[in-house]
Amino acid sequence: MKCSNSKNIPAPNQKTKCIRCKNNSDIYLPYAGQHLCRRHFLELFEKRFKKTNREFSFIKKGDKICLALSGGKDSTTLLHLLSKFRKEHPFELFAITIDSGIHCDYWKKTMKIAKEHTKSLGIKHYLFSYKNEFGFTLNEFVDKLKIENPCSYCGVFRRYILNKQARELGATKLAIGHNLDDAVQTLILNLTRNEPLRLLRFNEHLLTSPKLVPRIKPLIRIPEEEVIEYAKFKNLNLEPKSCCPYSKYAMRNSARKVVDELELMHPGSKMKMFNSFVSIQKLMKKGINENEFSIGTCSKCSEPSSAKLCMCCRMLKPFGEKK
Repeated sequence: MKCSNSKNIPAPNQKTKCIRCKNNSDIYLPYAGQHLCRRHFLELFEKRFKKTNREFSFIKKGDKICLALSGGKDSTTLLHLLSKFRKEHPFELFAITIDSGIHCDYWKKTMKIAKEHTKSLGIKHYLFSYKNEFGFTLNEFVDKLKIENPCSYCGVFRRYILNKQARELGATKLAIGHNLDDAVQTLILNLTRNEPLRLLRFNEHLLTSPKLVPRIKPLIRIPEEEVIEYAKFKNLNLEPKSCCPYSKYAMRNSARKVVDELELMHPGSKMKMFNSFVSIQKLMKKGINENEFSIGTCSKCSEPSSAKLCMCCRMLKPFGEKK
């Protein structure tokens, strides 16, 4: 679960016309210098979504897609897009929601949203929890070990359960609601942490393991602000007024501030940074032996791992045994 600090796209002057028709503009895209009405913005948004899927070959006919559904704006918007997309490009779709045990206002609202939207779209929805998987809630884990950065642990635990349960439910792909802002922030974090191999395999299915479900990010070329506007125009009622109480500790907040400030001063910076990375990634891959990305399994839990113990088991070691 994440909390957005980004401001909405500025509303255009009511007298401004859409560049594609004579209707009044409903939204302005600073990086493109375009005023668009509601209809043409929605068309542009969905066209970019489909183009991104073609560019990265995210979804193929016959795939069984598992969506990591938090009930937040990104994953719920992605739920509706995938539901619509599968009508013209047949594939199976179901959703998984992970209960970390943080039963705050944000969690209650997003859980309600996840249940309501999957039900209205007729999509199977599965709920798994830290309590059932590990024997504790995130709050209990943090309180016992006095963790200073809960987000790092929560991310590892969440990915562990998502991959395991998606695989056991027969998924061929695991869809994540990461948008363009998330992608650029991640790139900055990987550079800051000196993790070049993570950069190389970012958004690519380079890691190979029969137990690893390939992750896809269909919103990766869409700015966060536009996801918010799309949800508003579609009346999805997604933006919670509160956020996860642990989000203030996340290092990602620092990367978010850098990216937002750069985008404000130089509209289009986020897209240019991501495009530059994709170009660099293609050049890097030419000199890489794909065998280097073949990984084994954890000696303790048998889940995919590049080390003897997977990160999840290493993080759980001070707390005690998993259930």
